[in-house]
Order: sequence, then structure tokens, then C-alpha cells
Amino acid sequence: MTATANFRQMAQYIGLAICGLIVRTAFGMFGILWGVIAEIVNGMFRVAIGVIVATLSTIAFFGFILWLFTL
Repeated sequence: MTATANFRQMAQYIGLAICGLIVRTAFGMFGILWGVIAEIVNGMFRVAIGVIVATLSTIAFFGFILWLFTL
């Protein structure tokens, strides 16, 4: 009986270790995927803000040039 109990306990520990490894791997993959998606979204926001700033700067530059012609 003791050998059977030890075998069951060892099998339970091994099963818990395998389940824990699977869960950690799944969370790790989810973390990597989340990081990639976050970088893509941040990059899109940076590009959008850059385009808006470049457009406003160009408009301001030509507006300043036109204002100088009125002096």
C-alpha cells in the first residue's frame, strides 16, 4: 500500500509539474504576442502623430512665407 501511495503521489506531482509548465508556456506565448501587438499599435500612433505634425509644420511654414510677402 505504501508503494502504491508513493506512486500515486509521485504521479500527481509529475502531473502538476507538467500542467504548470503548460500554463507557464501559454502565458509566455500570450505575453510575447501581446508585446508584438502593443508595439504595432504604438508604431501606428507614432506614424499618425508624425504625419499630423509634419502637415501642420508645412502649413505653418507656407503661411509664414505668405505672411512675409504681405509686409
